[in-house]
Amino acid sequence: MAHRSMSGMERFAGRVAVVTGASSGIGAQIAEDLVRAGMVVVGVARRLERLQALAAKLAGQPGRLEPLQGDVSTTEGVKRVFKWVDDNLGGISVLVNNAGIIIYTPVQDLDPAESERMVSTNFTSMMIGCSLGVTSMRKHGIKDGHIININSDGGHRMAMLPENLGSCIAYCSTKHATVALTKGLRADLQALKPAGFKIRVTSLSPGFVYTDMIPDEYAKTLPDKESALQTQDVSNAALFVLSSPPAVEITELMIQPTGEFM
Repeated sequence: MAHRSMSGMERFAGRVAVVTGASSGIGAQIAEDLVRAGMVVVGVARRLERLQALAAKLAGQPGRLEPLQGDVSTTEGVKRVFKWVDDNLGGISVLVNNAGIIIYTPVQDLDPAESERMVSTNFTSMMIGCSLGVTSMRKHGIKDGHIININSDGGHRMAMLPENLGSCIAYCSTKHATVALTKGLRADLQALKPAGFKIRVTSLSPGFVYTDMIPDEYAKTLPDKESALQTQDVSNAALFVLSSPPAVEITELMIQPTGEFM
């Protein structure tokens, strides 16, 4: 459970959140903490059995997890998620675009299919998700919705790995695009303000997080697990953003392990 008080989350109790990439890591932790805060969370991932296990673990909490198998690396997959939510639960109040992959291959050596998969998973799904999320909020009159795009400190710099560990330049490129998308979406949403919609948008950029996305070779270079951020740290940051007063929009929040150099 998140260490931070749930104060400020009460207005979201009983309302719907969608979290992509919810079967493990950051997505699973955010989904869990939103359920504990009383939300109906649609957890989206390809690994349905993991979602079902998480839903069982959270039985009896103030909210609930709705496991939904889906592959957001395709346009049809993203559209299917939002149609299911609209048909079964109604409007979305919170959208956490978290799904992402890293391929540790230098750009010049990337197979075109790998490039396409990383861009479609990390960025295209996010852009379509933002569009369909706002569409849901407008359709159902949810004027205080919130979109959190899980970004990275790699969206603000080009992170360089030791040569023997590969490259994350292609990944950082998708995260730089996330910065532009989030800023641009906030600008576009100004057009909805006359109708009373005050939809908040946040780019949440963690530094190095200890998840199963870390190559074993890199994990071995850490002095200990605590020298990296934990998934709970990122989830705490997401709940902090959501629980801010309605008049406060945290547009960018970067968190890093203490002493991590950027």
